[in-house]
Amino acid sequence: MEELSATGSEDLLDLLLDSDDLATFLQRLCEVAADDLSGPDEVHCSVTVSRERRKDTIASSGEMAAAMDEIQYSCGEGPCTDAVKTGHSINVPDLLEDERYPRYRKAMEGKGIRSIFATPIPLPSTAKASAALNCYSSEPGFDGQSRAEDLAALAAKSVLLAVRFENESDKASDLAAALESRTAIDLAAGVIMAQSGCSQEKAIDVLKTASMNRNVKLRDIATSILARFDDADPKTYFS
Repeated sequence: MEELSATGSEDLLDLLLDSDDLATFLQRLCEVAADDLSGPDEVHCSVTVSRERRKDTIASSGEMAAAMDEIQYSCGEGPCTDAVKTGHSINVPDLLEDERYPRYRKAMEGKGIRSIFATPIPLPSTAKASAALNCYSSEPGFDGQSRAEDLAALAAKSVLLAVRFENESDKASDLAAALESRTAIDLAAGVIMAQSGCSQEKAIDVLKTASMNRNVKLRDIATSILARFDDADPKTYFS
């Protein structure tokens, strides 16, 4: 195989800049990897990015890789999950003979996949995320291991940037949600104060008590009160 060129990293950064979010970028990365690794036999690729306190982002080059990933996650074991957890490449030369993942091997019977190679996409600990590139082949003895590891290393900087962008976007969304929730609670407290003549502190206590007694989120209690005034989804505005 040809050596990876220095422009490869720049191409991936361009791919990132052309993507709206992490999921879109990973989808395109999978397609690039599958095209690069396929030869006479088609290779199917997927990428898993696991972030702290966030649902994993999973992308694939097509339906085959997506289905293989889903089977693996439903079994709770497999080379891809191990690569993400351990940070080491996992090679399954022939799934019919490998004994490390009995549940996964059984579930994969008749699916047409014989070899799997999963390699971590190296991310620094500061990223608070882990990622892996997963390669599926219908033939035993997948021979693109070094190429896959090179692609994973090449993609690391772009994936890191994508994760950081997504983290910042999540922070902004979380802050907006918190402000909207605070607005709803304050408005609902105002309604209670106007109706009962109590203090704001007492009105908030009333909301909290209702939340605990009904086992319903405080914001939901607040919005249910505001719904009576046709303002079930109050917005926060900034001048």
